[in-house]
Amino acid sequence: MITDNIFSGLKVVDLASFVAGPGAAVILSDFGADVIKVEPPKGEMWRMANKAPPQPLSKDAYQWHLNNRNKRGLALNLKSPDAGKILERLVKWADVLIVNTPHAARKRLKLEYDDIAQWNSRLIYANLTGYGEKGPDADLPGFDVTAYWSRSGLLSLTRWQSTHLAVRGHRRQPNCCWDVCRDCYWLVSTRTHRQRLLRYDVAISRRCVVG
Repeated sequence: MITDNIFSGLKVVDLASFVAGPGAAVILSDFGADVIKVEPPKGEMWRMANKAPPQPLSKDAYQWHLNNRNKRGLALNLKSPDAGKILERLVKWADVLIVNTPHAARKRLKLEYDDIAQWNSRLIYANLTGYGEKGPDADLPGFDVTAYWSRSGLLSLTRWQSTHLAVRGHRRQPNCCWDVCRDCYWLVSTRTHRQRLLRYDVAISRRCVVG
């Protein structure tokens, strides 16, 4: 771990899965933050992305490693009766908490803002969703391919010349998860000027900051 960088000493708990949330956390770790990645005992589903199309197949879970390098790991069953005690210790330790659990599950697991805020008055609570906190689509699961590429119409532009099937671009097409990473970077950069807990809600389909 880098010990002399812009975010050296910053403590981050990464409860997110897949790409956007862990991607934001890994950029913080690249700049010196101490990040603890929390996963279920069997690991998160993104560890198996190397075996599922349209991702390039590989023996190694390279997609997971790209988004989780530099991090320490912790296996925690959030459904366990004692998980709350461990979660409380993590939140009290952390400067930043990153979550992207769907609304219904977040409520059952007591990961909502009001559940967490009581434990750390200066925590940055960064919450990522597909379609925001409110509205008719708020409870829908959302990934970049549905919430961003499809809803925006960009997916229709990423076609092979020989087929009518749309495929998501990986290299030259913009990816909204980097917007999330940029915003999280900016938010942590301004944290030293704040004296109270900050809630940061990010939707893949649209982004907003609530202070």
